[in-house]
Amino acid sequence: MNHNLVFDAILITRIREGDRKAQELLIKRWHKRLISFSYKLTKNLEVAQDVVQDCWIIIIKSLRKLKDPKKFKSWAFRIVHNKSIDWIRKQKPSLALEDSTIDGYYESEAEDKNLQVAAAFKKLKDKDRIILSLFYLEGNTIYEIAEILGIPTGTVKSRIFYAREHLKKKFKDVYHE
Repeated sequence: MNHNLVFDAILITRIREGDRKAQELLIKRWHKRLISFSYKLTKNLEVAQDVVQDCWIIIIKSLRKLKDPKKFKSWAFRIVHNKSIDWIRKQKPSLALEDSTIDGYYESEAEDKNLQVAAAFKKLKDKDRIILSLFYLEGNTIYEIAEILGIPTGTVKSRIFYAREHLKKKFKDVYHE
């Protein structure tokens, strides 16, 4: 069993008992990852920070409703996903389609090849970037991604496959420019 899942479950149990330090630790453990995920959707760091802040209020208030504390990760990501999508829907379509800068995951990469992969990743469609980010960068399982995005596991598998194929094609395009 994954030790992180058990640790989160223990924290959630302690939060339900009123332990504020456990709440602070849970937020500290997940805050940056949730912002990073929201940023991939909203393409705006300030908005992502605001969305996640609002989500923490919902998450903390709703922790008692979470039946299986070991599913915290996918449950929290699902809340952030939904709130980020709500924000996107409220914006003008042009804002939702604006190009973003290369994600923080790639900014510190100095090697040419890594920058080329980052450039190829940036050129992917949003749904491809999100599915690959959830799987490779966030380390979610196919089942967790299905829960986060509200789609069947078979759809997750096929989207990962096609997103990888699109990334390979984009990389070849960038590499040969």
